Amino acid sequence: MTAAIQSPRISRYEHVVFRQRPGKRRRINFAPTQNSKDSFNAPVTASLLDPCDAAFLRWLFAQAGLELRSYRQETLHRRLAACLRSLHVNNVAEARKLLLRQPDKIAVATDALVIGVTSLFRDVDVFDYLLQSVLPALPQAPYRRRIWSVGSSDGDEIYSVAILLAELGLLDHTELLATDCRSAAIANIRKATYRLADLQNIPLEWRERYFTPDGGDWRVVRELRQAVQTRLADVTRIGEPGAWDMILCRNMAMYLRPDVATDLWARFEEAIRPGGFLILGKAERPQGCTRLSMVAPCIYRRDRG
Repeated sequence: MTAAIQSPRISRYEHVVFRQRPGKRRRINFAPTQNSKDSFNAPVTASLLDPCDAAFLRWLFAQAGLELRSYRQETLHRRLAACLRSLHVNNVAEARKLLLRQPDKIAVATDALVIGVTSLFRDVDVFDYLLQSVLPALPQAPYRRRIWSVGSSDGDEIYSVAILLAELGLLDHTELLATDCRSAAIANIRKATYRLADLQNIPLEWRERYFTPDGGDWRVVRELRQAVQTRLADVTRIGEPGAWDMILCRNMAMYLRPDVATDLWARFEEAIRPGGFLILGKAERPQGCTRLSMVAPCIYRRDRG
């Protein structure tokens, strides 16, 4: 059994102490991370979409297999300019013509509309609490732990969790599932390749242990890649059978309509086993849930019974 970690909470500029092997303590530096806000937080300049813009978005989301009605209208309004820039066009009419000629760019357009900022170990205080308190509290082997990353984007979150599990000696007997509604994201999770700049905030020892050079990039080691399952799915339409020991859905529900997000919280609450955890983004709260109690910022535990 892995010994309990004995260390103080860390801030963005402090150290994380963990037990690497029985009887041996290691100190790892986390570099400071930027506390930047997603561009989604910019002020809303309009509350309604132009009819032409709305028609384009309905068409685009249908092509991508997404449910337009699930997303906040003001969010899509703010992100439409970024979508057009990503396609190098001036208006939605040009965008539609381009996408009809080059349907492979539909993923580029939808990414610009619905995807925020992500990175490995984003919000280090959250991952520190997972390392110190949440992951060691999960059931021990031979019980098979189940962890689900919802809206996993390019895999930064699920691989961050996998690294922590490996450090704690808990990767075995743990099922890791990453789902996203975009096929391009699933492909990136499976590829698991990062630029060197993406690894700057990761302790050097972890970089050397969990990544290998791959041309000019760095790839997650085979052990972690094989531990992660992927599935193409839109969580607003299709869930995953419980029970889960931990569900991570960070900075995704904030883009959904309030009623859609409330339904999502209820389904997560039901899917998490008693004693399990729900991990959210800083701006998100599981509204309407009566069996989820906050144990730390962004971290909720399902009440037993």
